[in-house]
Amino acid sequence: MESTVIPALVCALLGAGAGWLVPRLIGAVPEPETDPEEEPGEFPEKVPYRVIAGAPGLALRCAIACAVVAGVLGATFGWTWALPWLLFLVPIGCALTIIDYTTWYLPSKIVNPSYAVVALLVVVGAVAVSDWRVVVWAVAGLLALGLYYGLMWLISPRIMAFGDVRLGGLLGLALGPLGAGVLIISVLAAGVIGALAWPALRLLGRTWRRDGSEGLLRERVPFGPFLMVGALVAAVAGQYIVLS
Repeated sequence: MESTVIPALVCALLGAGAGWLVPRLIGAVPEPETDPEEEPGEFPEKVPYRVIAGAPGLALRCAIACAVVAGVLGATFGWTWALPWLLFLVPIGCALTIIDYTTWYLPSKIVNPSYAVVALLVVVGAVAVSDWRVVVWAVAGLLALGLYYGLMWLISPRIMAFGDVRLGGLLGLALGPLGAGVLIISVLAAGVIGALAWPALRLLGRTWRRDGSEGLLRERVPFGPFLMVGALVAAVAGQYIVLS
């Protein structure tokens, strides 16, 4: 227990600092170009990123959230090779969660560069422990979650957008080295938490029904936040469930 206190505190401080900068990251994202294939009424009206970034108290809320998540990761993993890329994804995940919840978009300008950073940190971790299976598992995780969510997108694009597929691949890249069990838990956790949160989102007006669609199950929800929460649950709980 004592061996994880210092990593938890250090990671919490790093998370708070990075979280404080999340609004700046959101405000710096270029607005997406109009999708010619997007039908009118398919998504809510887009909220500009600069408007989101300028929300009062957002920096403080992001700092607190990132401090808590980073502290939990530090307490769970300690000074291990997986910690750097998991910590990197904390402010990235915070920004993507806010953006997707508000705009229903997961900007590739954040997701795509994150692939390169996580991949680099995975390679550094593999070198540090002299085990290239870390890289193999990372690639396997990317393919597993990317293909799974890609299949879900093909089957029902009403429920899942392609941005969720890109994010799923990124999370697979990060979670793959933690084991196949963690990947499975992340998928299950995202689905279960999303289903449980759906009634609350509907009451808050955060679901969206396509024009002309009928039935409750045709209502969309922003799924990116649940992918992020599911990944966090899997990374933390997986260390106890899978390894026990």
